[in-house]
Amino acid sequence: MIVRIMGQGQWVLEPEHLMDLNELDRELEERVAAEDEEGMRAALQRLIDGVQAVGVVVPDDVLAESDLILPDMDVTLDEMQALLDSTSEYYGLIPDADDDLHELDPESQH
Repeated sequence: MIVRIMGQGQWVLEPEHLMDLNELDRELEERVAAEDEEGMRAALQRLIDGVQAVGVVVPDDVLAESDLILPDMDVTLDEMQALLDSTSEYYGLIPDADDDLHELDPESQH
């Protein structure tokens, strides 16, 4: 999966990374639901930091379509709420990893 962070570039993530990022994503959703803009920004920064920590940078000279796009830190609370509303098939900005991980786990296919 390729994640673009607006204004910063793209990172390749493996499905197993999504589980850890889902926790950060849920925290972001909670801050938005509480209308806590300062908390939302802190949670978004942790999510961005998480993507950058576990992902592999896509070189600038490689053209790759992004599977997910995270906003930059200038996003407003209203813009973040609209973005979350537009990704209703996911749990927040990051998709749920459970199904992807079960497909990769030979034990779960029995």
